[in-house]
Amino acid sequence: MRLSHIKLAGFKSFVEPTKIPFPDQMTCVVGPNGCGKSNVIDAVRWVLGESSAKNLRGDAMTDVIFNGSTNRKAISQASVELMFDNTRGTLPGSLADRNQISIKRLVTRDGQSLYFLNGSKCRRRDITDIFLGTGLGPRSYSIIEQGMISRLIESKPHELRVFLEEAAGVSKYKERRRETQTRIKSTRENLERLLDMRKELQSQLDRLAQQAEAARKYKELKAKERTLKGQLAVLKWQDFNDKLQQKVQQIAKLDEKLQFLEQAHGGQNDVVASFEQQVTHLSDALNVLQQELHKTHTELTRAEQQKIHLAEKRVELGEAKVKLQSEQANAQALLSEQQGSCTAQQQKCEDAAERLALAEAELEERMALYEQNQQLNNDVEDTLNVLIEQETKVKEQHADSNVALQQAKQKQRHVEERHANLVIDSKTLSAQNSSELLSQESAKQQSLLKEMASFQSQAQKLTEQRQNSDKQVRQSQNIVQSAQQQLLQSTAERDTLISLLGEVEAAQQPSFLAQLKVKAGFADIVEGALLGLNGLPLSEARNSAGIWAHTQAPEPHSVAQFIESGIYPSVLNHIKWLASSRSFTSDTHFILAIDDMGCVYGDNFKMPRAEGSASQLANYQKLDNLNADLPNLQAAFDNAEKDKVLCLAKHTELEAAIEHNKQAVHSVAQQVAANKSRLEVLELQQQGWQAQSDKLAEALTNTRQEMTSAQTLAQQRTTSHQQVTEQLEGLQKELAEKKLLVEANKQKIQATLIGKTQAQEQVHLAKLALQQAQSDQQISATKTQHLKESMQQCVAALEANSEQLVQLEAPLLETQTQITTLLTTHQTQQQKLTDMEQEVAKAKTQLSEKQSSVQDAQANSLKLKEQKQQLQLQEQSLVVKAQAALEPLLELKQTLKGVLATLDDKLSAGVYQSQLTATVQKISILGAVNLAAIEEFDEALARKTYLDEQLNDLTAALETLENAIRKIDRETKTRFRATFDQVNRDLGELFPKVFGGGNAYLELTSDDLLESGVTIMARPPGKKNSTIHLLSGGEKALTALSLVFSIFRLNPAPFCMLDEVDAPLDDANVGRFCRLVEEMSQAVQFIYISHNKVAMEMAARLTGVTMSEPGVSRVVAVDIEQAVQMAHT
Repeated sequence: MRLSHIKLAGFKSFVEPTKIPFPDQMTCVVGPNGCGKSNVIDAVRWVLGESSAKNLRGDAMTDVIFNGSTNRKAISQASVELMFDNTRGTLPGSLADRNQISIKRLVTRDGQSLYFLNGSKCRRRDITDIFLGTGLGPRSYSIIEQGMISRLIESKPHELRVFLEEAAGVSKYKERRRETQTRIKSTRENLERLLDMRKELQSQLDRLAQQAEAARKYKELKAKERTLKGQLAVLKWQDFNDKLQQKVQQIAKLDEKLQFLEQAHGGQNDVVASFEQQVTHLSDALNVLQQELHKTHTELTRAEQQKIHLAEKRVELGEAKVKLQSEQANAQALLSEQQGSCTAQQQKCEDAAERLALAEAELEERMALYEQNQQLNNDVEDTLNVLIEQETKVKEQHADSNVALQQAKQKQRHVEERHANLVIDSKTLSAQNSSELLSQESAKQQSLLKEMASFQSQAQKLTEQRQNSDKQVRQSQNIVQSAQQQLLQSTAERDTLISLLGEVEAAQQPSFLAQLKVKAGFADIVEGALLGLNGLPLSEARNSAGIWAHTQAPEPHSVAQFIESGIYPSVLNHIKWLASSRSFTSDTHFILAIDDMGCVYGDNFKMPRAEGSASQLANYQKLDNLNADLPNLQAAFDNAEKDKVLCLAKHTELEAAIEHNKQAVHSVAQQVAANKSRLEVLELQQQGWQAQSDKLAEALTNTRQEMTSAQTLAQQRTTSHQQVTEQLEGLQKELAEKKLLVEANKQKIQATLIGKTQAQEQVHLAKLALQQAQSDQQISATKTQHLKESMQQCVAALEANSEQLVQLEAPLLETQTQITTLLTTHQTQQQKLTDMEQEVAKAKTQLSEKQSSVQDAQANSLKLKEQKQQLQLQEQSLVVKAQAALEPLLELKQTLKGVLATLDDKLSAGVYQSQLTATVQKISILGAVNLAAIEEFDEALARKTYLDEQLNDLTAALETLENAIRKIDRETKTRFRATFDQVNRDLGELFPKVFGGGNAYLELTSDDLLESGVTIMARPPGKKNSTIHLLSGGEKALTALSLVFSIFRLNPAPFCMLDEVDAPLDDANVGRFCRLVEEMSQAVQFIYISHNKVAMEMAARLTGVTMSEPGVSRVVAVDIEQAVQMAHT
């Protein structure tokens, strides 16, 4: 990336839109003093984000705007645009694919500063972030202004460190670290606030937990109360229902007896038909009366229950009315108190308004007095400014005359010194001869070249040995990998076989097949022969040491008999028996175990595996082979590993030798380069001495003439200077008097300003008091309104309560009237029933008298009918009671089926009643309960859970940020250390080249690479100075240039701007400086300001800055190559 051109408009002296192109690698800006050359460098720094007006040679940022001249007016804004060529894609990120990048800054008179990136508005930070790590910046080492060279050398250690950080690309890490620390601080503040919120929420949770627990207990007790009431009602219903079923059974039995009697005495029915008809008629009438009596009794019971319910409801409404009346009284008291507070707040508002009016009146008086004093001071200051302008002009004349006088004297001294030096040089020049030194340096150069060739040959041999070692290492690694793979494969296969052929743990005996040893190729045949016998008996001997085969006394039908009897003669020749002393336990007569292969083992039998499964004998044979091969494989792997270690050790030794050889070659190459530089310097010195010898004679003659003219000029300048000094003293005396008068006026203005400020504070305080009083009044009005609304709610609730009480009186009176009526009706029906029973008895008596013969036969029948009637009456009564017992379930919103499912047959009604009493007592003990506490507790708990999650997230984020800080610190240390070492090496190489000898180096002030400062030490040839401050101005300038160019070697910025850095250098040093700049211009674009002819000759393009119109700068560009062609043509 390189700088294509700069566009300036209204920036300092460049009032007109001006474009300054930079098409070449080396551009020199030239022009007379004061024409605006340095404004070009200030413009670049300003666009790159400079925020200090002092560094731009101004007092405010608006000073960069053209402020007018003799013939031009001031303008309202200034802008500078830099155009970069980015065809190589140097910039990172989204700008890498852009060939041209435009950066523009614009400032207006009101102080508003705007930045533009490729025409789009952006932030200052966006501009600075683009160039982080590139070496470009408003105060980076790529822009060196006037005086910066000396400040760079004499800067503090931490100031010098900034340049190395920019070269190392650490500046972007420091910016990220600062942002990360800001985020950590913000995260910790959020964490503290979150912990406070959690603490407060935890106390709220503790309080709500108790209330919620009470609310849950209250709900549980109320549910239990309703359940117990329903259970008691159902228990009563069950009691009535059981009795009812008994009566129904009794009536059925009586019906059976009556039917039997009627069949036995059927012949007598005709005789007593008339009497029976009469008795039946009376009995029917009696039944009707009984039913009416029972119906009346049921209605009476229901009415009494309704009366009780209405009475309970009236009591509840009365208690609610008392509570509402209490709340109304409390609200009325609070309302009265709040109304009094409102009156007091109204009075406060009026008082505050009066104080505000008084303060404003006083402020107006103070303002008028301040303006009067200010006008008086302005008049005096105008007079003072006129005198200051006159003094300034005289001072300028005095300074000019002083400068002219000093220049004349200096020129006189210079000419005298030059004449003396020329005389000395003419005497000593002939004695200087560098041919012998040149011969020595040439011989040393040849020796170093031979030594470097030897090292390079040795390096080639070591490289070939390292390549062979690489091949051996790879081969050993392949061998180790192959051996390790075979070992792991064999181990895994062995473990698989062991898991498949494990012992039968229940039987605690080795497998039968595991004891067999079979020749290779016969495993499947032997196993098929032995497993072909389903249910093969093993042994029936108890507590004996019998074996499966080859025992001294084999059991009948054992394996040994089958084998010895020749059933499988060909197989027996390939079986070898092991562990013949082991026996199988036969104490049990059921299955012992089932192995992994699917074989079932019993007391005296074995069921074979299914067809198609793997051969166990083959697996045992394979396991033995693997056990035998594993030690060999392990040994092969260990040997391969040892060979690999030896190869790696040899390879490491070769790497160390190669590195040592590289260092030696590098050291010799540095010596060759340094010696070459010394040869060049000696050659140049020899040529210079020859040229000087020719010029000395001519120079001596010229200096004698210059000495005479310099003495005459010095006398003239002395006379003129004395006259200007007398005029300046008169003006300064008059100016001192005016300054005293201005100082007195300023004290008056300061006093009135203090009074005005105090008045403004009083107005401000009065306004605050008025606002506070109005706010308090508004709060009091709001509270009063809320209390009135609460009063209205209480009144409405009392009215509703009264209406409900009134509405209850009518149903209650009506119920009482109904009960009275029903009691009267019940008594009347009871009397009628008694009378009817008497009539029935009388009729029966008459019937018995008239039919004595039939009475005996029907006596039993009549007796049974009477019993039946009594039972029917009892049945109807039980039905009514059972229905009445179920009525509480309707109020409790329960069903008979649901309550029956919850009843415990082992508990009696008394137990349920005692539990109900205890539950009611527990409810009363709880007292007032906040039923909304459960929901509030759940909400608070959810909030706390959310805060806990946020706490975990913040903790994790804090840990991540701290890890990022540590990572940034590590990267910063690594980059800074590498940059420091490289710049130190380059400084050690460039310094002798610039000075023709000597040495220079950098040092760290501490071991902390994050905070350590950097100091520089330089010793020119032949000097042993203890500090760099002892060097001359030219030596400091060359040292600073060596350091800057060392940084450029490591991290070359896209361009470098130099402002008269060659001013303190003599012609010889300027030549060295120019050659160094020309060498570095191959990689870096240079834009420099110079008055030196040698530096101008070096440039590929000259850009002239003129000021033909006073106060306005213009640009005149000259292409050197084009000018040379025009001269030749």
